[in-house]
Amino acid sequence: MTRLLSLCLLLLSASVARASAAPEVSLDVRGADGERIPTRVLEPEGAAKNPPVAVLLHGLTRRKEDWLSEEGPTHGGVLKDALLRAGYRVYLLDARRHGERSTPDAKPGALAKLAHKGEPAGYIAMIADTVRDAHAVLNAVLEKRKPPRVLVAGYSMGGQVGILLAAREPRVTHLVTMVPPHIDPSMEEIAPAKHVAKVQQEWLLLTANQDDFSPVADSRALFEASPSRFKTHKTFESGHVLPREYLDEVRRWLKEERKAPARAAESKR
Repeated sequence: MTRLLSLCLLLLSASVARASAAPEVSLDVRGADGERIPTRVLEPEGAAKNPPVAVLLHGLTRRKEDWLSEEGPTHGGVLKDALLRAGYRVYLLDARRHGERSTPDAKPGALAKLAHKGEPAGYIAMIADTVRDAHAVLNAVLEKRKPPRVLVAGYSMGGQVGILLAAREPRVTHLVTMVPPHIDPSMEEIAPAKHVAKVQQEWLLLTANQDDFSPVADSRALFEASPSRFKTHKTFESGHVLPREYLDEVRRWLKEERKAPARAAESKR
């Protein structure tokens, strides 16, 4: 918990994302509490009737447009473009209290600061609501179709949310998480370590060996606790902001998983 405030300040200092040129369609989704979930949908290259889908989750203090920019810390536009070229339909959503859902009276950084002071209720609610919102988006996407692959990818807080989502949603077939922060297990509802034992999807975990927000031992324990039969853990020589080269690792992994589509079903047996 002592790392959350520093984490939000680190990400706040990063650049603002640029707009995307990919074709978009709208998606009207409401959360379990009726709140609108701002969601952008980017159509893939090609004309597949039932393309694979990818849900991308941003980090603390950031917004969904991070996945439209090639700038740091996420360099998300590079990954988004790779997914579109690979035929994925891409869904981007704002976390609670982020982006279009900003709440001046309860900013993410302020909630992290309160958690640092021993008052984590607001932070826990923000993450838990974001997981439920991401699940609502997935339910809307999968209600009338069964794509060949369902990928969830997240950076930092988005990686945390991704693990929690994959643990509760078996229709997710692939998971990519970049530097998910270590959350004290006392915050059981939102601590990945308390839920990763249910993650059976094909999983790529990218971490850093100088990450103050997720020590090496915690990242290793998180990875080892997953029962997935097809999981990969790559560690970079960096801090919490990964070098741009992390995208090469993700692209290689995505290329390999497309060569073995049957593994997703096998990983759930």
